[in-house]
Amino acid sequence: MNEITLTINDKQVKGKQGDTVLDICQANGIDVPTLCHFKGLTDVGACRMCLVEIEKERKPVPACTYPARDGLVIQTHTEKLEKCRRLILELLFAERNHLCAYCVASGDCELQNLAYQYQMDNVRYHYSWPPLPVDSVNNYLVIDHNRCILCGRCIRTCNEITGVQALDFGHRGWKTLVCADLNQPLGESSCISCGACAQVCPTGAIYTKSSAYKGRPVECIKVHSVCSLCGVGCEIDALVKDNRLVRIDSPELANDRGLLCHKGRFEQLYDRHNRVTGPMVLNSQGELEACSLDEALNKINKKFSELKSHPGNGSIAGLASSQACNESLEAFRKFMADTLGSQLVDTLDGDEYRVITQGITKFQDGAKLSIETSLEEILKADTILLAGANPLESHPVVGSYIFRAVTKNGANLILVDPLRNVFSSRTSVWLKPPEGKEELTINALTKAIIDKDFAKDSIDLKRIAPSVKDINVIQATEEVGINTDALYRAAEMLAKSQHGIIIYGKGILRYRNPELIMSLLNLAAIAGSQDRGKPRIISLKPKGNSRGAWDMGLANSQNSILNSITKNNVKAAYLLLADDYVDEPRLLDSLKRMEFVVVQASYLSPATSIANVVLPSPTWAEREGSYTTLDGTVKSASRLLQPPGGVKQDWEIIHKISKALKE
Repeated sequence: MNEITLTINDKQVKGKQGDTVLDICQANGIDVPTLCHFKGLTDVGACRMCLVEIEKERKPVPACTYPARDGLVIQTHTEKLEKCRRLILELLFAERNHLCAYCVASGDCELQNLAYQYQMDNVRYHYSWPPLPVDSVNNYLVIDHNRCILCGRCIRTCNEITGVQALDFGHRGWKTLVCADLNQPLGESSCISCGACAQVCPTGAIYTKSSAYKGRPVECIKVHSVCSLCGVGCEIDALVKDNRLVRIDSPELANDRGLLCHKGRFEQLYDRHNRVTGPMVLNSQGELEACSLDEALNKINKKFSELKSHPGNGSIAGLASSQACNESLEAFRKFMADTLGSQLVDTLDGDEYRVITQGITKFQDGAKLSIETSLEEILKADTILLAGANPLESHPVVGSYIFRAVTKNGANLILVDPLRNVFSSRTSVWLKPPEGKEELTINALTKAIIDKDFAKDSIDLKRIAPSVKDINVIQATEEVGINTDALYRAAEMLAKSQHGIIIYGKGILRYRNPELIMSLLNLAAIAGSQDRGKPRIISLKPKGNSRGAWDMGLANSQNSILNSITKNNVKAAYLLLADDYVDEPRLLDSLKRMEFVVVQASYLSPATSIANVVLPSPTWAEREGSYTTLDGTVKSASRLLQPPGGVKQDWEIIHKISKALKE
């Protein structure tokens, strides 16, 4: 962009063509007050606090919407402007109830800060203060309309960053409110409870239930970290006071992976299960009782040494949760392989790993998980095929990315799913095969692209065409009960897209069918949905660090460890569960048949109830380490809270056991 020169407050400053006057002021450290402006959102000039005087303009103009031009002469703090801003503040305070002493946002309120800045110790106008409703139906959020200044930041955030478009203005005049959908309570609307509206609200009009009155930001320590829940790898700023989490915010909402979801922002503030705060061993009465760490480790070392002395390497199995950080998982892998000499190691989500990787290998021999594309590609998409997934439940930020692509890019959304979900109402085409017929539907789409000659320029045509040569599109659509024209329409959308992407999830993975994964990869390749020679496709992996665990080889590449236990004379198991809650019946039945079970976990669960030794594990907020996002980026997480006394990092405990066994 071309550089421009402006004169602001009698000083020359530089800017870029296309910037607003406010952009250039902020870039040059010139303070201009704002209320409706928020970085990354479209500016609307609603509050008028940023009024500036520009030479040759007959009246003050809002700096946030005024395009900067070379040679402009601007004043930002004349006596006239300061009087206007004071007037605006007084009118805002007179219009609705802003009694700061009772407000949840007191001390963290932009309106209050401006009132102090302009020394507003009185209001010259009659207070109207109409009684307006308070909406507290949502599980996490409250909207107090009495404190709303109608800046529209929440509405623009919901539209432009979240992509849900749940909020807008309703009613008229002094009755104007921020409404959800058709004036429904927030908890009964299409709101996805991401909490972005609360973060951008400049007053106490929208606030979070979990953080109300627990501490102001100035009383808290801010810790930058990464959310480890689902593998998206969202950046977070956690406010901590007295070793407890007060609030979780996004550092930069408008940035890539800046949006948070209800899981990352709210759910992590609650402990839903009872903590394991110290080591426990099974006593002679068959009950777990507290003991010292040394006692627990001695019992483990004694049993593992005994089993190690037996010939063969199948006496001890290891099972790890993909919620643990990379450092703990790597320590666990080395412990099982090097210290115990056992190859019977798997992750709780190993079945998903096997079906994905085997499907990738069938598509392209030697290819690995790195064949998948990055999440940011969703935001550029003009066509999205969503197969067997409801990201708003499993990976909500990915769901928001899809909404943003649909609303901002006008992207076509093709849904391949027998089940209705929130995306069903936003699709261009919904292909609804009966359960078990997804593979035939995907292959029919591929064949339709080939039959219509849409893939004539594809370099993969000769390789992929033989795999669907026996499919008749009309017969296939009749078999699965899908409208043939709808399938051809979807095929044309995919084939003609410039930036298409395919996303699949647990609805596909549940079949444990590598051929189905290969079919999706074939479709991505033949439709031209490729990026630097690899298909634009994303698998929504089940755990927060699935990719990290899988990349380091923890997931068994051939068979589930549960299938291997009975074949390999397994007598003991070591489970690294971290803060995963395990109650899977098949796993529990296998553990009950063993002589000795060690469970390292943050919470009591059915798995800990059948353990011989329970070791404490820090929760996500008490861990420090790295995590690998579902698209392969390694991110570092900081420790937010100090764990209870005696609770060490997972890798520290594993190293202690390993050292004792080697002595």
